[in-house]
Amino acid sequence: MESSSNTPQAFDTLWVIEAPGKVQMMEATLRKLGYDARVVATKGHFMKMPDGLQLSGINSQFIEVDRAPANPDLVRRLVSMASAARQVVIATDADREGDVIAWDVASVLRRVRTEPLRVRLKALDEESVREALSEAGPVRKEDAIPGRTRAIIDRLIGSAHMETGIGAGRISSAILSVVMKRKPHIEVLTLTARARDKGAPWKARTPVKPPLTGDIARSLGGLFFPSLDFKSSTHLTFAPNHLGDIMMRSSEVLGLKPSETARAMQASYESGRLSYPRSGSRGMSRGAARKIERILKKAGQRFSEKSVPDKEGTDIHDAPYPVGHVDVSLNPARMGEAEGVRTLIARDLVRTGQEHRRETPDTSVIRKFLLESGYTQDIADLIAKLDWHRDVGPNYPGKETWPEPGVTRRAPEAAILEACMAAHLGKPSTWASHIDRFMERELVDPETMELTAKGQDWAARTPGYLLNPKLSKAIEDVCEKGQSITIRTADGQEPWEALAERIIASMPEEMRNNIVRKLEDRERIDSPAAIPDALDMVARKRLNGLLG
Repeated sequence: MESSSNTPQAFDTLWVIEAPGKVQMMEATLRKLGYDARVVATKGHFMKMPDGLQLSGINSQFIEVDRAPANPDLVRRLVSMASAARQVVIATDADREGDVIAWDVASVLRRVRTEPLRVRLKALDEESVREALSEAGPVRKEDAIPGRTRAIIDRLIGSAHMETGIGAGRISSAILSVVMKRKPHIEVLTLTARARDKGAPWKARTPVKPPLTGDIARSLGGLFFPSLDFKSSTHLTFAPNHLGDIMMRSSEVLGLKPSETARAMQASYESGRLSYPRSGSRGMSRGAARKIERILKKAGQRFSEKSVPDKEGTDIHDAPYPVGHVDVSLNPARMGEAEGVRTLIARDLVRTGQEHRRETPDTSVIRKFLLESGYTQDIADLIAKLDWHRDVGPNYPGKETWPEPGVTRRAPEAAILEACMAAHLGKPSTWASHIDRFMERELVDPETMELTAKGQDWAARTPGYLLNPKLSKAIEDVCEKGQSITIRTADGQEPWEALAERIIASMPEEMRNNIVRKLEDRERIDSPAAIPDALDMVARKRLNGLLG
């Protein structure tokens, strides 16, 4: 308890986390682990820039001159509590946003606590927190470079183009381009054919797009295809789903938008029933795989952690997985959103922990059948060349036995998400929010996925370089390299500010000049600065406008 003078009495450990919704769960877990701890939430980003983009808040040396505490009262409270604590643990999420917040908090507390401990949370259960504590270390400035650099670049891009009257941000413009050029499909055709060996049926799926029309697709869905002979078989394992895959599956099975799935997963995470949700990994550490094996075997399911692929060396997180008891026999569609998504994740992980075979049929009779049924040659060739297959292996809850043929529609948000992932656009923590904002602007007709008049106008007024998704990805790639390269800084510059300056200087000329003109003092950069030598040639070519 704090004293009447508002000076807290001495206590053991101050834990600083991000989300207020996690405080209660975190306190309970720490008590079980034997900690006399107080938990305070930053409520997301600890520091902020000015609202709006009329003034970027960044000067000609790329220094964030207007960056200030989002909540001064919280700063004063943290400083006071840190001075009374024996130890300070900054336990923000193990992602780029968490790295930025951790450095911001450590910087504010520096005068009262010089060596806070950085714990990278991946889940809130006892075992996960204990593991995170065993890997704890100092708060590192270099870890904040990717997130801080990205924030500077995005703010400068938005500020430089706000006078066009469009939402010309790096990601929003690229999404507009992806929708315009890739035309994400919202209808999917499912076809089935009996197996001559009396086994499971063969199935194939394809988006409804040219040369298919909606009418042709619906007529195909009503056909009784000839029985197909077995042709070949291959060994098959399924990788765990990352956040994007889960949002796509949730849209298909539960009818949820990506943002609804993301909120459901965050709720489960904050209650200690799901691992870190915003993961882009389709693999797992051996420790996580063994943990899932224990959880699912308790649920009565066959599962071998040896079937789960390792996560890549660059992946911080495991693919999302349930924590604690889960009943995969229950129908996810009949549960609340949070538990429904969690159960769907568990069902798909059961499939991941088993070995299967993928069998393919001889489809030569399909082409002849369709030509004889009056379909054109291009349609007959398209359907015959689809990925007809059946998956053979152990049964698991939710396994599709005989899919319903015909045309199904999916949420436009899911279609856009799929196109963004294919274009390597954005990152897991921002996919849902960017897509929601895009849809709210009414730039695309959700029924046809064609640009509206407003969308066409925005596309016409958006500079061509911003419409190139490759540029957005190139910026993302170089920001990510920030913590591992040597950055030469000018007087008063932080490494993220120096890296942002070099990235801006290496952009296409028109884009660079538009950004520089918008800086508060209107100074010009006459010649591009050299990109640090440690950046690889791919990044150099991308950032010099050689994007193809």
